[in-house]
Amino acid sequence: MKPSVGVLMAGVIVVALLGFEYWQYRDAQAYRNAVNTQLMHLSERVNGIDERVQVAKRELDDIQQNSLGGLIESANDALIQGWSAMINSVEKELERAKKGMDKQPYPKSPDPSIPPANPAPSNGPSPL
Repeated sequence: MKPSVGVLMAGVIVVALLGFEYWQYRDAQAYRNAVNTQLMHLSERVNGIDERVQVAKRELDDIQQNSLGGLIESANDALIQGWSAMINSVEKELERAKKGMDKQPYPKSPDPSIPPANPAPSNGPSPL
């Protein structure tokens, strides 16, 4: 009988260990489900808060653009862009004029012994 008591005790121990392992498994599964539920709830809250932050940022941008400082800044930016465009245009025209002058031959220097073609009319001796 001793061997059957030993086998029975071993069986009880095995069943007890299996029961304990099953209980741990179910407990861990319940904990994971609870954590997942909390995680989903927190994720939804974070998404809601993120949406509210985005709306607040858009409203703040609108307020800043419509405020006096925002209007002044917008006007200043437009003025700077206008001046930049004008300066760029002038620079391009100067470059174009310079290239045009470089392409034209330089006139020969007049001979000082030859009088100019259209001399100024002389009305007699000048008082000076």
